[in-house]
Amino acid sequence: MFISKFNQLIRSRILWGFFAIIISVAFVSVGSCGRSSSDGPTVAGKLNGKKVSVVAYEQVAEAIRGFGRNRNTEIPVREVARRTWEQVAAMQIAAKNGLTVRQEDVRNEIWGLPMFQGPNGFDRDRYRAVLRNEGLHEAQYEELVSRGILMEKIGALVQSAAWISPMELDDEIAAMTDTFTVQTATLSNRFADVEMRLSEEDYKKFYEEKQESFRLPDRMSVRYIAIPASNYLARVTVSEDELLDHYDSHLDKYPSSDTNTVNGVKPFEDVKDEIRAELLLDEARMCAETNATFTLYGKLARAAADNALAVLAAEEQVEVMTSALFAQSDPLPWAGNAKEFASMAFSLEPESFETRFAVVAGKNEIFVMEYHQKSETHIPAFEDVLEDVKTRAQGKARVDAFDSYVKEMRTDISTLMKAGKTFEEAAKEKALNVSTSLTYTASEMQMKPFENSYAIAFGARTLKKGELSEAVAASMAQSLLIYVEDRQQGDALAAAMVSSKIRDGLERRRGNTLFSDWLKWNLDQQRFEPSSKFTGGETEDADEPPERDE
Repeated sequence: MFISKFNQLIRSRILWGFFAIIISVAFVSVGSCGRSSSDGPTVAGKLNGKKVSVVAYEQVAEAIRGFGRNRNTEIPVREVARRTWEQVAAMQIAAKNGLTVRQEDVRNEIWGLPMFQGPNGFDRDRYRAVLRNEGLHEAQYEELVSRGILMEKIGALVQSAAWISPMELDDEIAAMTDTFTVQTATLSNRFADVEMRLSEEDYKKFYEEKQESFRLPDRMSVRYIAIPASNYLARVTVSEDELLDHYDSHLDKYPSSDTNTVNGVKPFEDVKDEIRAELLLDEARMCAETNATFTLYGKLARAAADNALAVLAAEEQVEVMTSALFAQSDPLPWAGNAKEFASMAFSLEPESFETRFAVVAGKNEIFVMEYHQKSETHIPAFEDVLEDVKTRAQGKARVDAFDSYVKEMRTDISTLMKAGKTFEEAAKEKALNVSTSLTYTASEMQMKPFENSYAIAFGARTLKKGELSEAVAASMAQSLLIYVEDRQQGDALAAAMVSSKIRDGLERRRGNTLFSDWLKWNLDQQRFEPSSKFTGGETEDADEPPERDE
C-alpha cells in the first residue's frame, strides 16, 4: 500500500507550489500591507455599517441552492441574493441578542442523521464518505448545520407569536367536517398542443421581461484525457492481510440472508474475490493517478509546457478531448466523478504550469485536465437563446390562453345562472361535461376517494350553498368549475376529534408565513448597503474601493 501513501503526497498541486511559496514569501516585507490577492471584491456589502465578506455571503448563498444532487439551479440569482441577505441580517440580530448554537447541538444533530448511521450508530467513515461525495469538508458541513440550527431557533422565536383566531379555526374545522353536495363542469385544455401565433416582437418582449431567467452561470471548458485504471492492474497487488482488514472494516457491505451465518454476514471466503477486485481497482486507480501526476509535474514540467497534455496522451495512448462549457453544478455523466472534476476544473488558472493542470480520479479512469476556456456569468443575447425563448414563450401563451378561456366560461355560466338556469343547464349550454351530484366529507375522503376528489374538496372548502368556485386545476389537461348544491353542518364529535390537529396545522402554516414576512421586515430595518454584484446585478459597485486584507 506504499503507493497509496505516496499518491496522497503528490496528487495535490499545492505541494508543487510549495517551493515557489517559500521564495515569494522572502520578498514580502514584514510590515507590508498588501491588497487581497483576488481580483474580485472582498466585501459583499454592509449591514448597519458592518462589512459582510464575500466568503460569508457565498457560504449562505451556496446553502440556499443546496449541494450535490439536491442543488437547485432554478432559483433566480436575484432570489438567492434576497434570501441570502435576509439570513445574514437575521444572524446578525441573533448575535446581537446573544442567540448562539453550541457545538454540542451541532454534534447531536449530525450524529442523529440517518444517512450517517452504521450498524453500531453514528459511523464517522460513512460521514466522511457522504460529505466527500457531496464535495464538502467536515468543518464546512458543521458550519452549515450550525447556521441551520440558528435559523431554526430564530424561526421558532418568531413563530411563537403566531395567533389563530377562533373564527379561522372554526372555518377550517367546518371545511373538513361539513357534508358537501357538489356538481362539477370539466374544462379541457384545448390549447395544450396548439402552436400559438406569436410575432418576433412578442418573443422579444418575453425575453426582455424574463431576461434574468436566461442568465448563464460561470462555465468552464477543459481539454482532458481519460486514462483507464485497468491499464495499471498488472502493476499492483494486494495482500491477504489487506483483504481481511477491508472485510473486517466493512462487514455491513456483505449481509447474508442465510440464518446460519454469524451475525448475518457472508463468510470471508465467499466475498474474497469481490474484495480483491475492488482493492486492485483502487490500487490501479491510485497508480495511474500517481504516474500521471509525476509525469505531468515532474518529467514534463517546463520542458513541454505548451504541449504537456498531448505528450502525456501519446504516452498513455489515449485521445485529447475538449469538453463543452459546463457549470460547476452540472451533472457531467461522462466525468465519472463530476463533483470533484468540476471543482478542480474551476480552480484551474492558465497563467502558470502548476495551476494550469489537474489530475482527478474517476471510478474507472483517471482524468488529466488542462484549462481551455472560461465563460463568466452573463445573460446571453436574444439571438443566442431564441429557440429557448420561443419554447418558453409558447408555453406561457398556452397557459394564458387557457386561463382566459376558463375565466370567460365561468363568467358566462354565472350570467346564465343569474338568468334562471341551473348550473347543469348553464354548463351544458356552453358544451361542458357535467358530473352527477357528489356528496362527501373531506375528513372521510381518504377512505372513500373519487375522481378529482382532492381538487374538488380544495375548491369547494370555502364555498356556501349556491356558490360557484373559481377554476380549480385538476391536471395539466383540465380544470374544474365546482357548484355547491348543498352544504350541511358536520358532526360535532368529528369536529372535536380533528380540532387539535387542524389548529396545529394552521399554526405551522401561519408560523412559516410569519417567519418569511419577518425576514423581509428585519432586512428592511437594517442599514443595508450591498454591492450590486450581490443583489443579482451583473457588475459590482464602481465606487466601492478595493478592500485591504485586515
